[in-house]
Amino acid sequence: MSAVIETVDEWTLNIISDTRDGFHKLERYGSDPISFLYDYIPGLRLAPYQEEILSNIPSHPRQAVRGPHGLGKTTVNALSVIWFIHTQGSDTKVPTTASVWRQLLDFLWPEINKWVRKLNYEKMGVTPSDITKMRMNFYGASAFAITSKDPQLIEGAHAAKLLYILDEAKAIPDDIWDAVEGAFSSGTCYQLAASTPGVNQGRFFDIHDGKPGYEDWLVRHVTLDEAIAAGRVSKKWASQRAKQWGKDSALYQNRVLGEFATDQSDGVVSLSSVEEAVRRWYDRMDSA
Repeated sequence: MSAVIETVDEWTLNIISDTRDGFHKLERYGSDPISFLYDYIPGLRLAPYQEEILSNIPSHPRQAVRGPHGLGKTTVNALSVIWFIHTQGSDTKVPTTASVWRQLLDFLWPEINKWVRKLNYEKMGVTPSDITKMRMNFYGASAFAITSKDPQLIEGAHAAKLLYILDEAKAIPDDIWDAVEGAFSSGTCYQLAASTPGVNQGRFFDIHDGKPGYEDWLVRHVTLDEAIAAGRVSKKWASQRAKQWGKDSALYQNRVLGEFATDQSDGVVSLSSVEEAVRRWYDRMDSA
């Protein structure tokens, strides 16, 4: 019996040793997200601007991205979470937040789950990460969803390395931005904020407008032409929306061109008022 136990223990130790070797192998991708993603996600194809955004994370701690609907912002956010969790070591955290909880529940985290299922863990030589609906763990590293209603939860994230994901960032409250910024006072910290733009106000707008104090942000505007060239947005759809909404409308400027636009209304209620009402409705549904 003891001989059997010794054999099992030796086998277990070998598995643990192999897994640790695989984990350390992944650390070489710590500053190279694109190589990691292409090496371990079979069939992955990214648009040039998606590769650019992901490649910039290690060298640009603060990055803000705006653009039209359909360009693949949620995919970029999801892949950045996956790369960071698997390559930055065990003392790593990735808090994800958004303007409304449903953005995390229905879009970002299903996208994270989709890509994690495609990862080739056998090629990595590691035990697969433990992922649930809204959380992922990998050898002590963790990614999770946080509501944008509570800055204290944002401030409570402590680790040697942090990556904050701000999804649909145009409507995230200022106190959340300030809470994230507080994490930059010590340790290694990054944040990636992405959104379709809204009206000419709020922190996301201030960053893209280059207001004083935001010079340390890398700002990226993905244009409609780039998204069409990459096959992510239909040229026909864009043309029809120009006819439907008008090229000078806030809707067309925001959602098709990915530009900020002065709030306006062709009727009784402005676009920003409608969007704020939708956010309030989602908040009530999330709290129910």
